[in-house]
Amino acid sequence: MTRNRMTFIFILVMLIGVSLTLLIQHQSINPAVNVKQGEVSLLSSSVQDEILRLDGSWRYESGIVSEVDRRSYRTIPFTTPYRESTYEIDLTLPTGTFALLIPASMSSSTFLIDGTPVDTTQIGNNRLSKQPSLLLLREESRQFRLTLQHKQEAGNSLPIEESILIGPLHQIMTAQNAYSGYEFFMLLISLLIAMFYAIVYLFHRNERLYGYGTAFFLLTSLSLMSRDGMWITGSDKLTLSLALLSIIMLIEFARCLERVSFDRFLAIARYPLYVLTALAIVLPHSIYSVFEYFVWMIVLFITFFWVGLNIGWLLEKYKTTNTLELLTFTLAQIIGYIGIMMSTFIVSPNQQLYANTFTIIYFLLMFLLLPIHLSTDKKKKQQVEALASQHEMSFFNAQIKPHFLYNTFGNVIALCYTSPPDAARLLSHLSTYVRFIFENGRTDHDISIRQEIDMIDSYLAIEQTRFQDSFEVVKEIDDSLLDFMIPSLLIQPLVENAVRHGLYRHPGQKRITLSIQEQDGAIDIRVRDTGSGFDTGQSNESSGIGICNIKRRIEHLPGATFDLTSTINRGTAVQLRLPKQERTNHINAYDFN
Repeated sequence: MTRNRMTFIFILVMLIGVSLTLLIQHQSINPAVNVKQGEVSLLSSSVQDEILRLDGSWRYESGIVSEVDRRSYRTIPFTTPYRESTYEIDLTLPTGTFALLIPASMSSSTFLIDGTPVDTTQIGNNRLSKQPSLLLLREESRQFRLTLQHKQEAGNSLPIEESILIGPLHQIMTAQNAYSGYEFFMLLISLLIAMFYAIVYLFHRNERLYGYGTAFFLLTSLSLMSRDGMWITGSDKLTLSLALLSIIMLIEFARCLERVSFDRFLAIARYPLYVLTALAIVLPHSIYSVFEYFVWMIVLFITFFWVGLNIGWLLEKYKTTNTLELLTFTLAQIIGYIGIMMSTFIVSPNQQLYANTFTIIYFLLMFLLLPIHLSTDKKKKQQVEALASQHEMSFFNAQIKPHFLYNTFGNVIALCYTSPPDAARLLSHLSTYVRFIFENGRTDHDISIRQEIDMIDSYLAIEQTRFQDSFEVVKEIDDSLLDFMIPSLLIQPLVENAVRHGLYRHPGQKRITLSIQEQDGAIDIRVRDTGSGFDTGQSNESSGIGICNIKRRIEHLPGATFDLTSTINRGTAVQLRLPKQERTNHINAYDFN
């Protein structure tokens, strides 16, 4: 790993640490106060300066089974098998204005002070009933009994897993404003990043990565807006469905970011998420809370293996490949994974605070991917252009071998005496071939598939004449793809290698097959021969355009892949997968600086 890359990682980790500290500072809730047998005195505590968790042991009884001993204790109020349950605690407070922050799971409960029911004030936009609420304690009440009567609503009750908080009124209101501020900040960041990805996508119309990035952040924004009825009135179904669709877009985003060996794993992982999205829409509310928990378990399971595969690939390829993109993306995944874990499993008054903080950092890392990918893409294009400039003359020499011209002219001279029409036809093919090399032979120049095929036909016609039709040519070409653009002289070297290094060395049946088809929205090019083959573990490149050169030339193309298989005495097969690029009149239509 280079020093620059290590410096970048160090700065990134430091920024994340500082961001976490600044965002969480003065917003976390302290541990529970000391409660013993249903009584608590806060006279000597820090309740005047900060918010505390009102845990400990509450006196408990059931509203249905009155025989339950009144002096049985619970750590915090929690859901019981009974529809109605009662919890009590005796409180002693110092001088000041204090309030209780009631979690959403107790939003429909009844509270009494010294046996008298009191009203709670709902916090938020009042669009949903399940929201935190506030109970203001009277200043004259310094010692009183707090009673909580919780009623289970059939098929629509939240488990009581959160603590009641107590503290100065201004501290509680500040904490709630901070939570609202984090949610608004998350929404703002998500919308801004979606806008940036959309703008870049307009300039890179064939870059699916930016399109999936736009869709991911847009769906995430809608999910945030629908959560708790923040901006969009809806239900938990809508929030979960949008979240699952955003994860699917994230998978598609990652597949465009790096085409590595576990691409098939990501492709398969999409399908259960589609099924879960459909179920999230049709399942009844009575089992929805259990289903939502199950959904996030599946997401965590997929993410766990996904992160592990990314880390394994990084450890394997960091010395030979530019891994900065995948490294940043993997770091973002780890942050997002921790955030989901906290939201799903950790029961704490600080749960939402920590989850929101990790989400904001995750968004920032995903935004950082945008300039990294643009910089990497531009650097690859510059490397391709420099390579083309350095080897342009050797490229021409590799395509027009002297002995190839000598033998062809010799055949033309011989045919002038025996068959002048055949001599004229051979000269026509040679003229087409040579003119194409000099007019379109630059490695940074794109041509249509039709032009490349015409040149290959001329080359094969010359070779068949030279060797008296000793091999068969089979073409399987989808005519609808002929006008799409590809880098020039990308297929011809593969055909030439198949003829020169495969067929001529093989004494048996000689056949070369050229296939160009559309597959999964991309152009699938295959060149197969029935020649002598070779050991793929050893270098077998020709002195002209080698396999490494072709691989290097397609590196900057989004989603492009190269695969070669060969078996001794059975032949060689090469597969190229290229994105579909339509003809454009603008020279730099796909160059965004």
